[in-house]
Amino acid sequence: MEYSVEYDDPERNAEGATRAPYCEPGYIQKYLMGIVPVLLGGADEAVDSAALSEAIASAEGLGACQTFGTDSSVSALYVSRDIGSDGTQVKFEVSFELAWKPTYAGSVAVIKRVPVIDTHEPVARQVQAMNLPGPASVSGNNEAFTAASAADADTEHVGGSSSVNPYEALHAFMRFAVSPYFNAYVSAKEKAEQQHDGPGGHRDDKDAQQGVPMAKKKLAELELSLLHLQQNVDIPETVLNIHPDIARTVADCRQRQQRATVDAVDPELLLDSGFLNQLQGDVNGWIKEIQKVAKLDREPASGTTSQEINFWVSMERALERIEEQLQSDEIVLTMDVLKAAKRFHATVSFRTDTGLKEAAERVTRYNVLMKDFPVNELLAATDIGRISFSIEQIFAHINKKLKLTAYPVRRALPLIEAISRDFNGQLIKVLSHVRLMHMDYADFD
Repeated sequence: MEYSVEYDDPERNAEGATRAPYCEPGYIQKYLMGIVPVLLGGADEAVDSAALSEAIASAEGLGACQTFGTDSSVSALYVSRDIGSDGTQVKFEVSFELAWKPTYAGSVAVIKRVPVIDTHEPVARQVQAMNLPGPASVSGNNEAFTAASAADADTEHVGGSSSVNPYEALHAFMRFAVSPYFNAYVSAKEKAEQQHDGPGGHRDDKDAQQGVPMAKKKLAELELSLLHLQQNVDIPETVLNIHPDIARTVADCRQRQQRATVDAVDPELLLDSGFLNQLQGDVNGWIKEIQKVAKLDREPASGTTSQEINFWVSMERALERIEEQLQSDEIVLTMDVLKAAKRFHATVSFRTDTGLKEAAERVTRYNVLMKDFPVNELLAATDIGRISFSIEQIFAHINKKLKLTAYPVRRALPLIEAISRDFNGQLIKVLSHVRLMHMDYADFD
């Protein structure tokens, strides 16, 4: 499909009077037809081109292109590629808001650099485009598409292990695009100012002296936060199943503002062996679900310092959520009903069988060391001085906390090795932008 573009004067009408800027939608459509297939195209270019042409030629697509080009309050336009639940029905959507759907293979964000698109200038000079991978961006895997459709769109790994991790994609943008772009500009600007001021020149620019280092630090912290999000070990969310009759009884007692007791349960149910067997089965299921979390562990020799820290902090939160459920009226009433029916096999050893107490004690001991662990200072350091200071902070924290906790030596030694790996990686990252052989000896020393 051809998109006609009229290159008339956007500022004057036929009578010479000024008028509001106007951008032909065909001008934007032609640009989208050029970049979207390259950034989001699948295996069949003809199918993708036809689907994209249909989307941007529709009434919604036409209106979106015209508004994007002429409305100064609209700064971005998003084109998303939807592959359908079976992975074969390709269609595109054009909108002003970015959505996250399990069937999205990706989106292109077109961001304006000017208030209104000028048809006398190439669109590429007035916008910047970036592609954002979607949960269904893995090609040729129908199982991944099925899993993606069934998964919640708010989860971290929509579509299973083979789908894209948005945190990983954002971290890559920050590390390999945004931060290098910022650093390259700042370095070039500093060199130009040094040449302009001369060898003896002195800059008294507090904004430049304080603002740039602070911006570097914030960018490094954002990069670190995104790295943490993808390194977090997923602790399974435990949801204990409640029998409908128990839930109904508790709800009725709450409505009457009474405490839920065994007396509130239908007497016929207390004599029903089928009902009691179901409750006992629920309790056995609770034990298995809690054990999945209580018995979790990780190998400290693998991964990073942040992974070890985040694992135990997340474990503590997960165990606290389980404990909150065990203290709920529904769980307490279930256990009371089984005790009243003399089903002691399911109730007497419940806490022991779950291993919850031992797990909570272990996590509490370990988190004496893990909480407030200053590893983020090291990972966000942008110069040698900050790296040196952060290492001093880390080992001061370790020396202090290891005297107060039973964190085992067999885990402490791999933890130190992980800190060394983080230190080495951060040192290489900082020094990669420094020309050591061209430094003044005083600075080098």
